[in-house]
Order: sequence, then C-alpha cells, then structure tokens
Amino acid sequence: MKKSLLSLIAIGVLASTAATASEVRTSGFINIVGGVNNMKDGEKDLINGYDNQYDFQQDSLAAIQFSTNIADNMGATIQLIAQKSDIGDDIRMEWGYVSYDLNDEIRILAGRIRPSLFLYSNYLDVGYAYTWITPPSEVYYQAQITNLDGVNAAYTLELDDSTISLNVYGGNSTGDKLNPVHGTTLNFDYDDVVGAELAFSNDFMKLRAGYTAAKVTNTNAAATTPELLLFDNSSAAFYGAGLSIDWENILFASEYIVRDMDETVAPDVQSYYAMIGYKIGNFTPSYTYAVADSDMEFEEGIATANIINGARAGQLNDRATHTIGLRYDLNSAAAIKAEYSMSTITTSAYAGGTSLTETDEDVNTIRVALNVVF
Repeated sequence: MKKSLLSLIAIGVLASTAATASEVRTSGFINIVGGVNNMKDGEKDLINGYDNQYDFQQDSLAAIQFSTNIADNMGATIQLIAQKSDIGDDIRMEWGYVSYDLNDEIRILAGRIRPSLFLYSNYLDVGYAYTWITPPSEVYYQAQITNLDGVNAAYTLELDDSTISLNVYGGNSTGDKLNPVHGTTLNFDYDDVVGAELAFSNDFMKLRAGYTAAKVTNTNAAATTPELLLFDNSSAAFYGAGLSIDWENILFASEYIVRDMDETVAPDVQSYYAMIGYKIGNFTPSYTYAVADSDMEFEEGIATANIINGARAGQLNDRATHTIGLRYDLNSAAAIKAEYSMSTITTSAYAGGTSLTETDEDVNTIRVALNVVF
C-alpha cells in the first residue's frame, strides 16, 4: 500500500504542476481503515475480508481525480485509485471518460464509467460521503461490477423543488478487478452489460430504482470444471430500489437488491438493509440492520449432481448483521468513524439429495476509519 500511495502522490504533484497551464481541476479522497473480528485462527470473513488479526489494508485507499473543460459543452474526467489487493499494490483507473452535453437536460458519458447499481454508486469509494465506514456489504457485495467501459446517457428534468433523472448505460467490464467492498481480486468478465436507473430527488430525499443485466464469464475456470459450475457467458441480473433521507437532524437509508443468476455455482440472493442516524452537533450515531439471504438450486438425475450441489452449497453465505456506528466530523473535509458489527453467518454443506447441513457462527467486527476529501 505504501508504494501505491507514494506513486499516486507523485502523479498528483505532477498533475497539480500542470494544472495552472491547462486549467485541470484536481480533487481526491483518502480512506484509512482498520478492522478486526473474533473468528478462529485461519478463518476469514468471506464478505468483508477481515480475520482476527488487525488489518489496516483491507478497506484503505487513496484517490485523485482530474477534470477539465474541453469546450463549453464538453469535458473530461480521470480518477485514479491506489488500493492494496491480495496480489499486491494496485493503482487503477476507476473513471476515465469524456462528457458531452447535448442540451441542458441530456449528458452523454463515453469511456470508463461507474454503472448506477446502488444508491451510493457514484461515490461508493468516497468514505466521507456517507455515515458508515463502508456501505453494508450484505447488499454492496452482490453486484461486483465496479466500472464499465462503455457509454452512459443521462436525462435530468429540473422541477420547481425536485429533480427527476434517468440513466441508461451499456458496455463491458473485463479482466482482474478489485471487489467494491474490500480489496480482493475478482477474475470475471462482464459482457453485454445494459442497465437503467430512474431517480427522484429533492433537498432532503432521494428515491431510486434500477435494473442491470450482464453476461458473466469466469476467466480462471479450470478445464475440468463441470459445465453447470462455469460462468461461461452466463446470464445475470441485478435489480432493486433504494431510499435516502437527510431531514433536519435525522438520517435514514435503505436498499433492497436482488441478484438473479442463471444456472451457475453462484446462488440467487435477496439482500437489504435499513439505517437510521441522528446528527448531534459534530457527532452522528447510527444503527444499521442488514441481511443477505441466498437460494440453493439442486441438480438431480445427472452424473455430476453431487459435485455441482456440493460446490453450490459452499457458495451459500447467508448473514444478518447489526451495526452500531459513530461518526465525528473533524471539519468540513475530514471525519473519524468507529463501528461495531454483530453478524450471524450461516454456512452450508451438501448433505445429499436435496438436503443441506447449516452451521451458524456469530462474528463480531470492530472497525475504525479516518476519511478525508480534498
């Protein structure tokens, strides 16, 4: 992580030097996060990535963003993120697009874009932008498309005291990438990605609904993997809705997401959360309840049924989590946070036929964070 951060700082210094001549606007953010849980030695939480050894790399990252106006109705944006992954230090271009305003209502983005899968998609990596240290992984782990190489068309209708917006996007996402919730490497290609989001917002509320479909391929699958366990151009769909409210001192957020997989080792999942918080001066205590519930589809009457059912059962990872959090705003650009999460994690093993053996484990996780924007 140290090498990545130093490299990113060097890039930022060079860009800032050039900014005066080319009118490049520079901004960025830093998340420094540490966490630990009470799992047994050798065990690791498959969703949030922590174990019983204190870890300051899992959710920590630094980013810098450059944007400029090419013309009155055209601009360009690049965002670079440095984050530790399980294969070493990683600096990646998270965003890199050209924007073009057709008129006051319609904007086109072309390049590397962030699809609108969730309520907090547009600033998912910016820890300062929300109450939690990271958004609930029970929901945000389910659709692991961090960005797309493609096109987004956004229509915005400004009303007297509110806004209606429609985003339509398409493209693909290929190669190794980091999980959006924690720094593990994924080896999936997402092709033929198409999606749309409809949102309504005003001064204190945002309500959104979205749908995304894709073809998923596992680029690391072994040649001997049974066909029904392959992600080989398999259909996947992600859809759901979300609501956020920031009214006077009261904060509320909730999302419901469905992941629908087509005959692969990955299960279908329904997940949701609800968060309530209250601002008291610079302090914001909050409580979040989050659930991920997966479905098992059994194969019968084929030679590889036991292998397939066993593999699918191993992917079931149901959980329910209670999180108590506290945020303290140091100033208008920095916040420190602490969270204590109590999760009941249900893992499954195939017991033959159409039966599963389920095991519950209570996992308690503590995390602290410093979030900075600049």
